Amino acid sequence: MSPHRELEVLAGMFPHTGSDSQADLTDRIRNAARRITMFGLTRNFYASPEMLALFEAKAAAGIPVSVYAMDPHCPSRRDRYRLEPAEAALADPDHYTRTILDPITEAAERTPQLTLLLYDFPCSFAMEEIDDTIRVMLYGHGVRGTDGPILAFGPGTEYHAYFAAQLRWLEGLATTLTARTPWGTAPPTVRPYRRMLHS
Repeated sequence: MSPHRELEVLAGMFPHTGSDSQADLTDRIRNAARRITMFGLTRNFYASPEMLALFEAKAAAGIPVSVYAMDPHCPSRRDRYRLEPAEAALADPDHYTRTILDPITEAAERTPQLTLLLYDFPCSFAMEEIDDTIRVMLYGHGVRGTDGPILAFGPGTEYHAYFAAQLRWLEGLATTLTARTPWGTAPPTVRPYRRMLHS
């Protein structure tokens, strides 16, 4: 495929997370008609009032909305933040749970089509699937996760197929699939988040 053809398969691209990339995401979610699947490290933006209202509205309309965030207590999360600058320090897991995970779960409790799941393994990129478009944000080294470039892929290409397969693998882990791991190591897991009462 020629370089020009490769650019044609992109449905959008942004140098980093900012107002333009967030407006693009918001517009895509607002216009979603079939599926919304979000996967990444912290997903802080998703707990904002604007995003939660969008998620709830779409889920209430019968569109499945799935949010995958890294378990704040898993070793992979602490290890990821070893690679980020000091100003991106890992928040206290309990504070993160109260301010990010619990609000998303409260919305999910009101709207069954909205689900929050936690995973416990390393990741190199975030994925946001809205209908037939998948946005991918790269996680670099020595920089914040939100400093990574964002590429959006439309359907019908090998690029889109690769990331779609990654998302289907996640869905499999959340249901019946057991991942094969070498040397008898613990398999990666994906599980629904269950909100706990905080004192």
